Amino acid sequence: MRLTIALTIGVVFSLGFGILADKFDKKRYMLLAITVFASGFIAIPLVNNVTLVVLFFALINCAYSVFATVLKAWFADNLSSTSKTKIFSINYTMLNIGLDHRSAARHAVGDAEHQSALLAGSYLFRVSHAFHSNLGKAQRENHRHGNRQCLVAESFITDKALLWFTCSGFLASFVSGAFASCISQYVMVIADGDFAEKVVAVVLPVNAAMVVTLQYSVGRRLNPANIRALMTAGTLCFVIGLVGFIFSGNSLLLWGMSAAVFTVGEIIYAPGEYMLIDHIAPPGMKASYFSAQSLGWLGAAINPLVSGVVLTSLPPSSLFVILALVIIAAWVLMLKGIRARPWGQPALC
Repeated sequence: MRLTIALTIGVVFSLGFGILADKFDKKRYMLLAITVFASGFIAIPLVNNVTLVVLFFALINCAYSVFATVLKAWFADNLSSTSKTKIFSINYTMLNIGLDHRSAARHAVGDAEHQSALLAGSYLFRVSHAFHSNLGKAQRENHRHGNRQCLVAESFITDKALLWFTCSGFLASFVSGAFASCISQYVMVIADGDFAEKVVAVVLPVNAAMVVTLQYSVGRRLNPANIRALMTAGTLCFVIGLVGFIFSGNSLLLWGMSAAVFTVGEIIYAPGEYMLIDHIAPPGMKASYFSAQSLGWLGAAINPLVSGVVLTSLPPSSLFVILALVIIAAWVLMLKGIRARPWGQPALC
């Protein structure tokens, strides 16, 4: 519960900092965010107060949210329309590779004190940032659009497409953002903790392998002409995967196959949501719009809590039925957002 509170606080505050990012140099802003992120991990082992730990975790989540949204905005400002989804897909792939190697990093520092593990995480994150900074210097700089900037509040209020896409992202994040935790809770209800560990040990590597191998090849094919069809296909993959979870039972093979189909939906949705927000965001306000979209991450934050309530009050299989209905609702809201701002229609400003 405390970590959920920290995540919620971090995401909400990142909205304001993301809006401010449009007024400053984005590279320096990302450097500041990464410094705060690392400082938070350094500070946590030094305190023994639960409240301070929650606040530092909120600070870490806020810094990461700001970094991720400003990075998206930097892509949108500096890359051509044909390169954006490709580079975003590469970035998403690298993120999953990093998550996949997190366990190995834990084992590498497993015999050390807890403080050493956190310090190592901080160090590794700084190294990754240094690599990103050097790569970013090689990218070309596009012209600025300061003279076309609008009032942020006015745009947020009047832009219905942003509202629909943010709500859609919230529901999609609720379904896919914490699916491993959701699955482990479900399996512990229908079986036991040992089998839940086995299922998670199958599902997570399948998810990581699918993203690493397919994310770029799928993401680079997204374009305005096929985004509706591909997002529909992604929704269908989510639904099929969720139905597969219901019937997987004690078969690890079925759990793995269902996770593979489910992951295809994630692979399509990640660059698709980025592309939709990039399309509607006015020049000079990319970070503001991506920060608004990041509120959708709260869906993943509340998933474990909602899943626990569902599993204790309804038949276990109803959890995946509800998730299937939620992802269908996310798809409907996404279509409403596309209709609110057809492709080719200029941004509000």
